[in-house]
Amino acid sequence: MTPSKLIIAAAAGAASALLFAGLVLQSGSAVTLALAAPIPIFIASLGWGSVAGLVAAIVSAVVVAAISGIVSGGVLLFVSMSLPAAIAGHLVGLARPDSGPGAGPENAAPAIGPARDAPPRLLWFPLERVLFAIALMAAVACIGLGWYLGYDVATLKPEIVEALRQGGNAAQMSDQEMDAVASLLLSLVPLVQPAVLTLTLCVSLYVAAWVTRISDRLPRPKDDLPTALHLPPLALFVFVSGMAGTFLPAPAEHLAMVICGAFGMAFTFVGLARMHARTRGRSNRGLLLFVTYAAIVILSFPLFVFTCIGVYDTVKRMRRPPPA
Repeated sequence: MTPSKLIIAAAAGAASALLFAGLVLQSGSAVTLALAAPIPIFIASLGWGSVAGLVAAIVSAVVVAAISGIVSGGVLLFVSMSLPAAIAGHLVGLARPDSGPGAGPENAAPAIGPARDAPPRLLWFPLERVLFAIALMAAVACIGLGWYLGYDVATLKPEIVEALRQGGNAAQMSDQEMDAVASLLLSLVPLVQPAVLTLTLCVSLYVAAWVTRISDRLPRPKDDLPTALHLPPLALFVFVSGMAGTFLPAPAEHLAMVICGAFGMAFTFVGLARMHARTRGRSNRGLLLFVTYAAIVILSFPLFVFTCIGVYDTVKRMRRPPPA
């Protein structure tokens, strides 16, 4: 690794740490910045190689721990965002020579002139496996952090109730109502947290790829996301297993909800990609996309519809006969 790459990786790690530091220091206004913390790691990995991404991930965790004086803050960033970003960036950069039918030298025409020195055609790591890996890493990260930080409903409920009492609407709620709201919030944490983490990593990867591409540092050609974004059949098996596990008693129920949250968001991305592909060429495409995303932001319920579309797309591709 050259010194210039090492400096860039260290700078990316420091930038990621600064974006995340506000959340560790309990600054409510810094939540949005913290969600952008994986972007510098992705940029380092996509533009300067996998080693640069790993170095940036390590530096980010060390800097957060040094700034905050809290080791768990560095662990939180490294496990939830930095390391998954470095791994996903490595997967996006993987490629091998195309050895499919018609690609071998026995089927190739004799090279003439500059074509003799042309680079071989490459097969890049499929996006469906990258999405699967991100969802899996988000689930594993949330499970690991829950164990490390000691997620316990009985212990956390009094803290949530106290926070509700200090809120502006505390006078309008009885103790039973506050207890019910606290129970509801805690029951949703294992489902929402991995979904948000999967969303954060996927959006950060998209933004980082766009930044790296316009700077001519991204070797991978641009993927057509609406047609290329799918999930492998294994993702459907994991998702269905997670849904079945939610009927088990805790803590198995919590683990199953984490899996459902992470892979449910991944299937939602697939469903949204199908919508983008189906609306191509329509004169009212911009209006349809605007209304859809506005409904998602305001109501949240349409996410479930696109999750079902993503699941249906995976089932349909499983039933499709393999190419001859």
